[in-house]
Amino acid sequence: MTGTLRRWVLAVTVAVFTNLALFLAVLPVQVSRMGGSRLQVGEATAFFSAGTVACELLVALLATRVSMALLLAAGASLMGAGTFAYLLAADSVPAMLVLTAVRGGAFGINVVTGSYLVAAYAAPAERGRALGIYGLAVSVPAIFGVSLGLLVQSAQGPQLLYVVGGLPALLVGLGFAVFVLRRPPPPVTAPRFHPPALPTLLPVAAVIGLITMTYGALVSFGPALVAGGGTAAAPLLFFVFGVLRAASRPVAGFAVDRAGALLVSVISALLVAGGCAVLAAWPRGAGLVGGAALFGSGLGAISNAGYVAMLERIEDSGHALATATWSAAFDGGVMLGGAVFAVAAQAYGIGAVAVLLPVVGTLAWLTMTADWARLRLAPG
Repeated sequence: MTGTLRRWVLAVTVAVFTNLALFLAVLPVQVSRMGGSRLQVGEATAFFSAGTVACELLVALLATRVSMALLLAAGASLMGAGTFAYLLAADSVPAMLVLTAVRGGAFGINVVTGSYLVAAYAAPAERGRALGIYGLAVSVPAIFGVSLGLLVQSAQGPQLLYVVGGLPALLVGLGFAVFVLRRPPPPVTAPRFHPPALPTLLPVAAVIGLITMTYGALVSFGPALVAGGGTAAAPLLFFVFGVLRAASRPVAGFAVDRAGALLVSVISALLVAGGCAVLAAWPRGAGLVGGAALFGSGLGAISNAGYVAMLERIEDSGHALATATWSAAFDGGVMLGGAVFAVAAQAYGIGAVAVLLPVVGTLAWLTMTADWARLRLAPG
């Protein structure tokens, strides 16, 4: 990848993931303020993730017909334009949900094309470093973005956020499209999804899905869960969560090389389960900070370790399938978490979220531990 192309891809990635972070917790809060039910609050997260999963799968079909670089530019532009369109939704919750699904689809396009371009154009000897830099571009916006979005929403209302949050993704996406049309990147082989033994990936995919169900619940109902801690509680929750999630990713990569991906995945799932339990039982003060730290550390670590565990189970020719399976499990879990926890909150109140959160987190840890034990005890 040339220096200019690399900088463009990283700029698009930062703009898109900043947009994601700014609105991750803002949209559920805004839907609630617009008079939406608890079910619709959860749907704000579920609709976004549904669009993401659908377009992650769609990219595989489009990749043989359209430049991956142009798809990346189109996804960023659509995400920015969709954010601006919130201004037209006025007080319509259904319109907000539809636009959220559109933004989710745009994000799904960027998730697949961005990581693919970085890996495809990096020299083999530099691929690890290139993906590491890409990982920072993905995770750093979440450190400040979620908390900043909530603070701006509280102080200025959402309209300013729609403009400021949408403009960078739209402009960078359009700029990258012009760059690609004027200087097309060298051709690369389009990703192909070979059919290796998919069942070998399913145990880890199930764990990722369960863990991101709790993440979907946190995004949707975290502000309500910690409301007793005061107006600064939700921004603090997501700030601590974001810092530890970003910091744990390189640490997990170091640990995977020495202890193995499966063991690190077991420990990561345990951290998530512990964070869920602490936040559910003690959602203020030291409990809020400690729970967010455990949760963020576990999610960041298993984002690396779980992915490597999938790659280790199949031949190199199946790595594209492993990537698609991991992405679908992650975003599908967020979608399912938003929907399932929304139904529970609608029927039984926010207390149901506090009960279910540690249950699902513990189930993820038990599933990961069982898979690790099964492979440890397997002959040979």
